[in-house]
Formats: sequence, C-alpha cells, structure tokens
Amino acid sequence: MSRKSKPANRWCVSLAAMLGLASSYGASAEPSVLVTLAPAEHADMRKTLTAYGTVEFSPDQLQVLSIQGEGLVTQVRVAPGQRVRKGEVLVELTATANSASELEHAGIAAEFAAKDLDRLKDLRSRQLATNAEVRTAEENLVKAESALANVRRRLGETSRRSLCAGIDGYVEAVHVHVGDIVSPGALLLLLAPADKLRVRLGIEPEDLPIVHEGQKVEIHALHPGILPKEGQVHHIYYQVDPKTRLAEAVVLLSGSPDLLPGTMVKAELVVTEHQHVLTVPRQAVLIRDGKPYLFVDDHGYARQRWVETGLDDGQRVEIQAGIEAGERVIVIGNHELGDGVAVRTGEAP
Repeated sequence: MSRKSKPANRWCVSLAAMLGLASSYGASAEPSVLVTLAPAEHADMRKTLTAYGTVEFSPDQLQVLSIQGEGLVTQVRVAPGQRVRKGEVLVELTATANSASELEHAGIAAEFAAKDLDRLKDLRSRQLATNAEVRTAEENLVKAESALANVRRRLGETSRRSLCAGIDGYVEAVHVHVGDIVSPGALLLLLAPADKLRVRLGIEPEDLPIVHEGQKVEIHALHPGILPKEGQVHHIYYQVDPKTRLAEAVVLLSGSPDLLPGTMVKAELVVTEHQHVLTVPRQAVLIRDGKPYLFVDDHGYARQRWVETGLDDGQRVEIQAGIEAGERVIVIGNHELGDGVAVRTGEAP
C-alpha cells in the first residue's frame, strides 16, 4: 500500500498546482487599460482674447522743442531714435541778423530810457521838470528794461545758443538741418519720455463687443528675453482700417525701457476671470452627443461622470458640477474606456 500511495500523492500535488496556476492566470487575464491620472483641483481661470500690435511712443507724452527767437542752425547732434539725457545738447544755433538787430534795438531803448530819466531828475532838481514827468520817465525805463530782459531770455546773452533736452528719453523726430533759419516757435525736435510708451493692437471687428476701456492686458514680446508686461486698454478706435481690416485698441505702458518702439508684441486681453474654481486638465473632458463627460478612478475602475463645464483656457477646464475636488480624473487613455472598465494607473507629470 505504501508503494501505491506515493504516485497518488504526487498526482494530487500536481493537480493542486495546475489549479493554482489556472486560478492565477484567470485573475491576471482580466482586461484593463493603462491610464494616467490627475487630480481635480481649484485654480484661477481666465478667458482671453489674443491680438497683435506694435510698441510706439505715446503722442500725448511727446515734448516739443522750439526756440523763441529766430536762429541759424549750426549743428544737429542727434538723430531719430537716439536716447538722450536731461540737459544734453541737441541742437546748436547762432543768431541771425534779425535776432541780433532785435537785441541791439532793445539794448539801445533801455539805455535811452535810463539817460532820459537822469536828465529829467536833473531838471527837477532845478525845478525845470515836474514830478509827473519824472514818474513817466521811470515807468518808461521799467518797460524798456523788461523788454530787454525778455529779448535776452529768448535770444540769449550771446550770439550762440544751445537747445537742450528737458527730460530723459528718446528723440522721436528731428525737423531741422544744418543751415536752416528757424523762426520763433518753429518745431525743431520731438522728445518722448523713455518710460511712457503705448501699444496699438489690431482687433477683429467681431471681437469689439468684448473689448472695453480699463480691460486688463498682458503684453508679450515676440522675441525672447523680455518679461511680460501688464497694462490696460486706454481707448478704442471704432473704425476699421481698409488695409488691415482691423479696428484698434491702445494700451498704455509705463516703466518698460526694454520694450523699444517698433517692437512687435502679442497681447492677451482678459475677457473673463473666475477665482478659485474647480478645474481639470483639458484632455480629461470628452464630448458625447454635445454633452461633456469624463472618467474618474474608483479603486482601479473607471467611472463615467457627466459634468457641467465653464471656462476653457486651452490648458484647463472649469468644472461647475459633476465631480468633487481631490477626485482623480483620467487624462490619458480615456478614449478607450467605458463605465466600469478596469484600469492600471499612473500619475500625470
């Protein structure tokens, strides 16, 4: 009996092993999908409108440089686009025959008034002139000296004059050349403050209803190395340019010396902002029959949830109803899923 029991025992062990292998094989063969997960979490959301434009000087900030008397331009030291410092000499001039004559005549008039007053004072001391005549002479001297001071202020004490920058900034335009005779008040140069710029943005006519004054704007230079700038829509031109077929919005910039006039930029105009709302990655949201849904991981099984969505910024989608914060949604592999399908999971990077 003992000889026969050994083969029987070996047969029982082999059968048990086969049953265990079959059981193990059956468990591992359950179909599953490899997916990637990400948590539903709160974030600030904004909807933006993209527009493109150019940086330029702000016209209402330009400083006009002129002279108060006629002069001959002898040297122009700057060119358009050049950066200048306050007090720097920009243009040199010399007096013309007309301005020299004006200064000479004013000086002669003041000298004559002073001599006339001395004469009348002498006559009054000998009772040959009245007090009224002396007072009139005194008034004439004050007027003549005031006129001379005004001429000297306009033309300078010497025949040579220098026109200097009154601010730190850029030369926006130069309107004179060496050899020009400029008249009083004539425009010589335009200076623009270095920290007062604006951006002219092209706006599609159909987008005008969502653009308004005071709207937040984030400005991005189209070349690397310059940080984004923030501004606001200052005013809007409700007129379509026949060449570009665009309307325009103007954004004021301040304190942006690294954005030079002529720089091309991309702008993001903030249309809507939602603070601290529940969001999921954009790829987690699917559409069926026009309705949004997604899958969440429920202990290794995919569960379909119909959801209500809000803002979509291209990266994340606002979820207004359907899931709770902290639930893990399926963002990769969800196109292969159905409700209740087993999943093997990994976290989204």
